Amino acid sequence: MGIKNSTTTFAQSWGSTQGRLVRVEVLVLFSALIWILVEFFGSLRRRYNHGFFRFFVWAVYTLFTVLGPYTIGLLQDGPFRDQTFVLWGTILLVTQLSADSISVYSIHDIEQRKRMVVQHVLQIILVLWLILNCKGHNKSYSATIWIFWIHSVVLTYRKSWSLSDASKKGGLLKQSKVVADYMMIEHLQIPQDLNPSTMEGYSYIFQGEEEMASQLPIAPEYRVRFIESTFIMTIDSIWRSIESQSFRNEETKIIMKEVGLSFSLFKLLKRRLCGYQIGEAGLAKTLNFVLHGLLSGEGNYVRAFRVIETELAFLYDFLYTRLYLTVYHGIYKVVIGLFIVVIVTILNSIWGAFSRHYHRSNLEQRVHGTNVTHCVTIVLLIIVLSMSTLVTKGMGTRWMIVDEICNLSNPDWTPYSYTGHLEIYWQRALGQYSLLLNFDYHPWNVLTFLSLGLVDATREGQKAGKNIMLTDELIVRVLSGFKERNGQLEDGLSALDRHQLGSQLSWACTLPTHTHKILIWHIGTSIAMDGHQVRLTGDHYVAKTLSDYCAYLVAFVPDMLPGNGYDNQRIFDAVVMEARESLTGCDTLSSRCEKLVTMALASDNDSSCRILELGGRLGRELRGVVPEARRWKVLADFWAEFILFLAPSNNVEIHAEKLAAGGEFMTHLWALLTHAGILDRPSTTNGVGGNNSGAPAHDSPVSGI
Repeated sequence: MGIKNSTTTFAQSWGSTQGRLVRVEVLVLFSALIWILVEFFGSLRRRYNHGFFRFFVWAVYTLFTVLGPYTIGLLQDGPFRDQTFVLWGTILLVTQLSADSISVYSIHDIEQRKRMVVQHVLQIILVLWLILNCKGHNKSYSATIWIFWIHSVVLTYRKSWSLSDASKKGGLLKQSKVVADYMMIEHLQIPQDLNPSTMEGYSYIFQGEEEMASQLPIAPEYRVRFIESTFIMTIDSIWRSIESQSFRNEETKIIMKEVGLSFSLFKLLKRRLCGYQIGEAGLAKTLNFVLHGLLSGEGNYVRAFRVIETELAFLYDFLYTRLYLTVYHGIYKVVIGLFIVVIVTILNSIWGAFSRHYHRSNLEQRVHGTNVTHCVTIVLLIIVLSMSTLVTKGMGTRWMIVDEICNLSNPDWTPYSYTGHLEIYWQRALGQYSLLLNFDYHPWNVLTFLSLGLVDATREGQKAGKNIMLTDELIVRVLSGFKERNGQLEDGLSALDRHQLGSQLSWACTLPTHTHKILIWHIGTSIAMDGHQVRLTGDHYVAKTLSDYCAYLVAFVPDMLPGNGYDNQRIFDAVVMEARESLTGCDTLSSRCEKLVTMALASDNDSSCRILELGGRLGRELRGVVPEARRWKVLADFWAEFILFLAPSNNVEIHAEKLAAGGEFMTHLWALLTHAGILDRPSTTNGVGGNNSGAPAHDSPVSGI
């Protein structure tokens, strides 16, 4: 009876007016806290790929999209008609629409933009109903309420516009079509003084495709016609304008040129999200842009990678935030003006809340003499004030530079100074996985069960190692090899030939699938390096890091590799189970390596060897490459060559998804190769390659996307 009475008393108090007031106060404050978390962690998620962090951001974002509307519903349904509660409702409405650092959680959410906009419109109508029926005559509160409500209407239009711009059915398709049509003829206008190091002759679009998107295509190709268009600004003209300006230091000029180039390349990369033909693919001019432009001169490999990093940061902002719309479409000054009005009004309201004319609600709640409702109002206004003053912080220096570049022709333009690295755009880490170390990992997947599948299950043997930071050494090793091969993609066999090992190890380059090859060479590399677990440096470091990274892609991101992602996943699962059967009783890495070498010796005459035995055979043969320094050199050259061979892909969606999860090194290579005109890997003798050669020596398009 005691439990029953307590339950009844609790239910009665919870359903009373005071109980509902407590619920509303808690939910309002919690909603404001969630807003802060969304803004803060939304801007960080492209730098971290840890599973728990990603789940936390998803949980916070989900709460953010649900909690505000629910609280507004409580206000609308209850006896909360005083100005104080209506002010709370308008604040919640503004917070729902003010999260610029994360407009959507997943790329798939973009296509649900109409549903999201309808939800916001319904909330605006509910809050308007609250405003029209509110009680109270505090002028400061009335002004704040109406300004917040009007501001929420403006923010709704802004969000609808930004989502439409990023949607394949909206602005993304229209604007990318203009760029695609333009790039089909851009190479036909090559001047005599073509120079990729100065971008002379590379008339890639920088700005203006939005204005051209409304024009109808013209026969016979039914493409957008570009005849002395006054709308189009190109990167070559932008670079000339930057060169003609006087800057306080040379570094500012370099940074502006790099950011401008990144922005122009971002416009080109968007075409792949739509599936448009890449008109410049396969052209010598396009390849020379990367080889003799981005990678021109000694030591420019890190610079080239930085340009690609900034380009992908623009793409991330375009897909997942509203920074693109705020700065690039000129709404920035309007938004700043609105926020100034809001800040002044908030300050006025805070002053009014402390004045003797403060409107006291009929539903006041006091604890030890303190008016809790009054305190909640003050806290909310201070939170909105604090977040409003940080509106420019999340814009990113890159967007401010783009705005500067667009104003170069303005006679009143005053140059700013930029020094050092602009921002940390990505996690800059390589995931690592060792099959021989972790095949016996057995996950419990308790969270998967408790969350009803919201948390993805970890598969058998799927235990990642500690991430390795992406160093300049790795970048230089991969990109320098690409330039030395004159832009030709090789599957690793040429690296073996350079070390006179092609005839001995060529069998390990002619395998049924690329997943076979990755796992066999990964196992072989692990065996060849067994017993050398000291601090990795030089070739040893490059070989092991890239080997474990490719194995990580097989285990965790199979869709980013050639072939069907599900097939890649099933091959990995099968090899894990084979390893458990074959390496039972081997508890150390060394014992497992020796067991595989023994198994390989016993199966030398077996033409249907499994991946494990083939990996053991390769490891045994690699051990025969002496001295050790030569062995590490062979493996480093192989993996640096092979990872670029794996990079081309038509699965654009997986690259776009990974932008919101810390980014992948493979995505950066994929983007770089796209701008070199390499969309697929060349055909190989084993029949698992592509159909587009890496570097044709002519100036006519040979393939599309």
